[in-house]
Amino acid sequence: MKAQGPQRASRGRLVALAQYVVIAALAAYIARDFDLEDFLHALNLVDPGDILPILVFEVLYYVSHAAAFWALCRKRFNLTFREALGSSMMAWLVDLLLPSAFVEGDVARFFYLKTKSDWAPSLSYTLFFRLLISSTLVFFILFASLLALKALSFYSSLALIYAAVIVLGSALSLAMGVVVFKPSVLKNPLLKLLRRAVPSRRLGKLEHDLEEFLAKVQAVAAEFRENAAWLLAAIAALMLQWVSGIMTPYFSLRAVGVEVDALSIAPGYTILTLFSLASIGVPFMLGSVDSALVTLYLILGVPKERALLATLIGRSVTILVSLAMIYPLGIYYIRRTFSTDNLEEVRRSLQKISQEYGVKIPFISG
Repeated sequence: MKAQGPQRASRGRLVALAQYVVIAALAAYIARDFDLEDFLHALNLVDPGDILPILVFEVLYYVSHAAAFWALCRKRFNLTFREALGSSMMAWLVDLLLPSAFVEGDVARFFYLKTKSDWAPSLSYTLFFRLLISSTLVFFILFASLLALKALSFYSSLALIYAAVIVLGSALSLAMGVVVFKPSVLKNPLLKLLRRAVPSRRLGKLEHDLEEFLAKVQAVAAEFRENAAWLLAAIAALMLQWVSGIMTPYFSLRAVGVEVDALSIAPGYTILTLFSLASIGVPFMLGSVDSALVTLYLILGVPKERALLATLIGRSVTILVSLAMIYPLGIYYIRRTFSTDNLEEVRRSLQKISQEYGVKIPFISG
């Protein structure tokens, strides 16, 4: 157990090193025979009006995500759209500051829902929303790829990565679906994991309570079928999010005088996903996502000068929207969600678990 910390840190350093190597290699490629005159010429051609569509779709990307969360959770948690928007910005802010496969954002979203309900429904809805996000993204990539089969030739050199992301995304969606709708499958793995920490005399109570909790989670999942209309609305909002996601790079390229088929950008989500999941932890994912966008544009045949300029324009809008929209709302809802009273309630719950099962929880167990 003691070796797991250093091993995890070592893997993190290896991932960081790999990304630094990729970024350095890409920078060297761009710098070689870089046509500064063409770069400046393209920059002079950029009209302020070209930035407006990028801004609109960037905002729509986040708003549609919040709309999906609101449509899914409005009834169970009595959630207003304003609260859905604020808590979604909180989740995005946490992911931007601590990027790690969006896990931290989901944890923040879970704790926000916990302020409005119990543990079981908060967990069930958090997991199901993540399931909707991953499954709609995989479906969008596949559907857009079918509509733009000719564009797939651009990605022939990355066919293995493309297929791997689709397969892994589909497998993740399937696994999460099983967890959401039949959480009882987690009982034995969780018991096996917890047996090391729980005294043997309390295992019977742990097994009973765990089974009861998972049954509650499964019962909550039935609500998703009962609210089919709002579930479809959530799915539609997420599809709008993915459409907005490809329109931002599309209009970024148009701003620098490059015309491409918007659908040809969709398979590039695999590149962005790969870089996001292996993020080196820099706020705004600076460097990793920028490299992914430049790589995507180069694959589409965009000259390196225009690819770099389009990336700078698109990412500048993204960061400005983050500063103007995500940060203010995110910080407000972080303070609201992780207030002293809410944290004290969580502490009491964890302390109760520690006492009932004899589990030592850092900073909680006396």
